[in-house]
Amino acid sequence: MTLPAAAPVVPPLQGVTSPAEIDAVGARVAAWFFRLAAASMLLGLCAGLACALPYAGVPLGPVFRALRPIHTLGTVSWLYLAGIGVVHRWLFEKLASQASAGEVSAPLRAARVERRSRVILALWAATGTLATVALLLGKFSGREYMEYPSALSLPLGLGWVLYAWSFIEVTRLRLREEPVFVWMWATSLALFAWTFLEAHAWLLDVISAHPVRDLAVQWKSYGSLVGSFNLLVYGSLSWLGVRRSGDPKLARSNLTFALFLLGILNSFTNYGHHTYHLPQSPWVKWIAFVISMTEVVILVKVVWDVAGLSRRRGASGTRSLVPLLLGATTRWTAVQLLVAIVISVPPLNAVIHGTLVVAAHAMGSVIGIDTLGLLAASAALLEERGVQTGRGARGAVIALNAGLLVLWGALMAAGVRAGLGAAYGGVLPWAGTFPGWLGPLLLVAGAAIATGLVVLLWPLLRAPLPGRASEESTCNSAS
Repeated sequence: MTLPAAAPVVPPLQGVTSPAEIDAVGARVAAWFFRLAAASMLLGLCAGLACALPYAGVPLGPVFRALRPIHTLGTVSWLYLAGIGVVHRWLFEKLASQASAGEVSAPLRAARVERRSRVILALWAATGTLATVALLLGKFSGREYMEYPSALSLPLGLGWVLYAWSFIEVTRLRLREEPVFVWMWATSLALFAWTFLEAHAWLLDVISAHPVRDLAVQWKSYGSLVGSFNLLVYGSLSWLGVRRSGDPKLARSNLTFALFLLGILNSFTNYGHHTYHLPQSPWVKWIAFVISMTEVVILVKVVWDVAGLSRRRGASGTRSLVPLLLGATTRWTAVQLLVAIVISVPPLNAVIHGTLVVAAHAMGSVIGIDTLGLLAASAALLEERGVQTGRGARGAVIALNAGLLVLWGALMAAGVRAGLGAAYGGVLPWAGTFPGWLGPLLLVAGAAIATGLVVLLWPLLRAPLPGRASEESTCNSAS
């Protein structure tokens, strides 16, 4: 789930008793997760940019086969690691709050969570390195999105168990009074555990021996697996909204929980637009379709939020990078929800399924919603530490969004063209050649996206780690 990076070493807790010290350790643990996440994204970004070269007539030879799985591995690792980094930031804040309330066990639990975080980081960094090397050597599992050798799923799953252990130890699963983002993170835990196991069901003969059953289980598991990291990101966005506004009601209203439940329902069923073409029971397809159409409710709410963005930004007058990133996230969410609703309509799905429209939708979601949202969370944490994001950061956001718009538009156009050719001309989407303009546009878009991401991710890699509260107070008194 991670890409090559030196195994990080987070200094262990020693004699930490005060809430301020617990909180400072939490800031440092979150910074380490974001560092490894940024390294994963950068390597995945390089692989993705290289993937565009053959479309522009630049041959890459055998290595080309490994680029797409490395690209997928790196970007998904970024989403999980950054999301889990935000969760750890909150976990230590929760522990600091418990320590302030007089819970004598809070410092001990903080020490255990910190130790587990070091194991998780080292474990996933090593596993990601092995997975990348294996892919470059041509060792594939043959499964889309999990192309690395299946044996490497064991340490990935072990890291998740350790993360779940920390989450349960801190929250004790007493969620009744917790805000919606904690519910999202808890649901993400359970959803990942189940769908990660389900995604490996093909190792059983009862699944692999039946191709239709295999395809159905594969897409069902992948669809909900995506939902697990979406919940990590959406929970992080909700946490950030409360943190920025100072209004806890934003994550506790009845409307917020209703939208959360609607999103959960879609996470379990909206994989159906990938399996309309399979000979499944009609009721399975009807449930997937009807529930997918409920996303209209979420779309209306997002469009309503978009309408108020310009007014709020004009009134705030702030130069913080966070509102700019959150505004872009909201607009891309509106666009992507509209596309999701359209491609869930069976007649339209039959035209675009298997074309680059699906790739456009995936890129728009992973970059436009998830990545921009996590960049907003990282920028907020950096600002709290007094780290400057750089003079070109705002320009980087513009370049990133412009590149994504070109990439999304080019893939959509090529995909619709191929789909119409298949439906009305009898030419299968992947059997013909891609339009000549696609390769150059992908390179231009990739260069803009890469430039923006490098500028925005670089502070996560180079910023000094937060110091201990005791160290900072000593320095302040000395000055």
